[in-house]
Amino acid sequence: MRTFLMVAGLVVSAWAMPAAAQNQVQAPCAKDQVCANAPQTVLAAMEKAGLKPKMTTDGQGDPMIESDEAVYHFDVYFYGCDDSHKNCDSLRFEVLFEKAPENTPEFANKWNKGKRFLQAFIRDDGQMGLAYDLAMIGGLNQRNFADVLDWWDSQLGELGKFFKAELNLPDKPAEKK
Repeated sequence: MRTFLMVAGLVVSAWAMPAAAQNQVQAPCAKDQVCANAPQTVLAAMEKAGLKPKMTTDGQGDPMIESDEAVYHFDVYFYGCDDSHKNCDSLRFEVLFEKAPENTPEFANKWNKGKRFLQAFIRDDGQMGLAYDLAMIGGLNQRNFADVLDWWDSQLGELGKFFKAELNLPDKPAEKK
């Protein structure tokens, strides 16, 4: 009986640990770091990379950044935020495309098959999206975050090539709206 109670206690403790860890307050963002719990550092790093980001909020009131200066319009969502919409612990870069007949799970999986980080998905409303999630507890140094932005931009360029090849699109890129 004693062994059973000890094992049951360990199981309950292990199950409760992630929830407790999630509610812990993160340390302040260190100097020269880019941190999800300090959204202005993300905005500043994007500006430093030559983007023109705009700080806003998402539908839940959490911070969000919009940018039109890459190949496509994209948003940066802040996740793992506390109830006051602060102390976020991760970022999600996301680009969405309008509903189209080719937006099928098979089409998205054709992209996903050869990609490791930037994953395609089809929403219930028929829009296709691509996303890259980034754990940010403790932050990233400026160089690492600049590499993330460069990689994101590079993958969006690859996406354009994928669309062109798969959908037989013309050589001339569409103009941004």
